[in-house]
Amino acid sequence: MISNFIPEGVEDLNYEQYERITAIENSILDVFRASGFRQIKTPTFEYFDLFDDEGTAVSTEDMYKIVDNGGHLMVLKPDATIPIARMVATHYKEASGEIKLMYNTNVYRSMDFRAGGKREFRQAGIEYFGVSSYENDAEIISIAIRALKETGFHDLKTELGNAEYFNGLLDALTVEGIRDAETQETLRTMVEAKRIPAIDQFCEEKNLSARSRLVLRELPFLYGSVEEVAAKAADLALNDRMKNAVDSIIRIAAALGDESVSADMGIVSRLEYYSGMIFRIYLRNSGVMVGSGGRYDSLMTRFGKHIPAAGFGLNIDLLYEADQAETGDPEVLNIALGKGRLADLTMERLAEVGIVFPDYSKKSRKLIFEDSTGKYRIIFVKAVDVGIYVEKGACDVGVIGRDTLLESASDVFEIIDLQYGKCIFAVAAPKGFRYDRKKKLRVATKYPRVAKDYFAQYGRSIEIIKINGSVELAPLVGLSDVIVDIVETGNTLRENGLEVVEPITDISARFIVNRASMKTKENPVSELMNLLKERK
Repeated sequence: MISNFIPEGVEDLNYEQYERITAIENSILDVFRASGFRQIKTPTFEYFDLFDDEGTAVSTEDMYKIVDNGGHLMVLKPDATIPIARMVATHYKEASGEIKLMYNTNVYRSMDFRAGGKREFRQAGIEYFGVSSYENDAEIISIAIRALKETGFHDLKTELGNAEYFNGLLDALTVEGIRDAETQETLRTMVEAKRIPAIDQFCEEKNLSARSRLVLRELPFLYGSVEEVAAKAADLALNDRMKNAVDSIIRIAAALGDESVSADMGIVSRLEYYSGMIFRIYLRNSGVMVGSGGRYDSLMTRFGKHIPAAGFGLNIDLLYEADQAETGDPEVLNIALGKGRLADLTMERLAEVGIVFPDYSKKSRKLIFEDSTGKYRIIFVKAVDVGIYVEKGACDVGVIGRDTLLESASDVFEIIDLQYGKCIFAVAAPKGFRYDRKKKLRVATKYPRVAKDYFAQYGRSIEIIKINGSVELAPLVGLSDVIVDIVETGNTLRENGLEVVEPITDISARFIVNRASMKTKENPVSELMNLLKERK
């Protein structure tokens, strides 16, 4: 019998959906054509080696790989820019002057289906080769804005950054011993995700100078009006590379002359091939980032072609979803809380800073409460779902235990360590337990991701046993050798004859923010952040 189901992460489109998506695509492509771009197409399959270069594409784990009849490892195209750069280096070797290309293609990546991710999504964009100037950078951004407005998306927020600001910071940090690529990549990830508690810990562990600590601590919050951000970023700059990046943003913004464009010096792209201007475009009313791009001159050198290049991509699927969605109240900040002790402590903290929810009661079965001013809305969800609600934009901010955040790996900004709900992650076992290096270690836990990542650091061979109930029982009945769990007082361990073998990391409540809401609801998010910081 033929299955009626399709794989997770893909979808069928009925004719009404397909016609609307096609209309969005055609409108965008018409703007590209009117700007002098010519449409090209690259293969659906590419050799794996094209993308197997750290920092130039998505993670290799997120690529769909295929072995052809000749034994060659191939991938479904996980990125649109790199194949076009290859194409230009191959087919336009002798070309001089500008090359203006446009595309409309499917991109394939392994995504978190629990968070609504897609294996396949549609992307339209341009790649502009052969020109490098502030005016050219401004032109590229203006084409993206114009394409969205011509398609019916008018309430936009465009943020302008420069990859060289962070790269200049890395140059400065080499003097303080931050030299190896792995450490620099760790720092890049922390800054990009605005993981402020992790940045503080990094500065402490590396014993960085007071000046470097200040820059790292301020960098994630260097966003807002171009004039204000540029002035502060210039004051914090540690070298000419950083100063030149600030000057570039000022010049590009002036060339654009668009009041909806702001600056963000903390934009640190996950795609390291960006070497200059970076920008992102959000839809204010739905809080979704629908486009991004930048300058990637250094990428072309991989193909032996020293030619300036810049471009962007617009996510057609996200535009279609935003087109169909009912938008929420842009004036209200939605806060996700998981019912339980952490929620109780958070409600107390909110009351302390003057945010009161008159109808709220611990005994109430209601899930949504509004404060007395109408500025804030509390939405109660399961604790394990707080990260997903914030990541997907159903809520703008949330309070979540770091244990749950680590296990979910939600793609959110981790802004504040609220300093309550403290405990630790630990490996525990029956008293007297000793590791037998010759045997595979059986680990029972509610947190398989955390356990796997921890033991992987030491190259230990383990078997993860996922437990949903009382994990302390597992080693007592021979189901596992050890457990990985959160430990607060240790009383439950002691009463069951267990003890901590190895502490893993500290846990506490964290204030998290949706990536788009951080920018599209900048004022209310900042106001709440500042109130919570004052009461730490």
